[in-house]
Amino acid sequence: MQIISSGIHHGYFDDLYGGHGTQFNVEGVPTYSIPFDIQDAPSDTVSYAAVFYDLDAYEVTQGFPWIHWTLANLKTTTVAANASQQAPDFIQGVNTWHSPKTDHLSTEASACYGGMTPPNRDHTYTLKVFALDTTLDLQPGFYLNQMTAAMRGHILDSAILEAQYRQFKH
Repeated sequence: MQIISSGIHHGYFDDLYGGHGTQFNVEGVPTYSIPFDIQDAPSDTVSYAAVFYDLDAYEVTQGFPWIHWTLANLKTTTVAANASQQAPDFIQGVNTWHSPKTDHLSTEASACYGGMTPPNRDHTYTLKVFALDTTLDLQPGFYLNQMTAAMRGHILDSAILEAQYRQFKH
């Protein structure tokens, strides 16, 4: 299985998917989500789940990855740009903007894509997609640990895509 994205050029996500873009929520968080395609998934895949995160955010989060997007029960192999905001055909969990260690946004404001804004240098971002043999019993606004627990015993395959986003000065 592999993941590709038309939103990556020369190893970097395009500006519109983060702080250098033009689409933000009322809290100033970038919301224009990255596009991606899943290729060569197992033929018996029932649904997909994904997490998009930043391991380079440890200075900001005091040692933890920054979760930008979690999604589950995706039934297609193509996720269009801005799918997070355009009536998605999947459910979304909260991102790190919801954490009390950050901006502590409401579940409603953070159960979607919360884009990239690396404050101190270019960061590397990871999209990990899981092919599953079931749909997950999750509700919108779920936490990553809930998704991880629900996936146990149901992962057929997984793939990782990595690219950078350039430093964002607030």
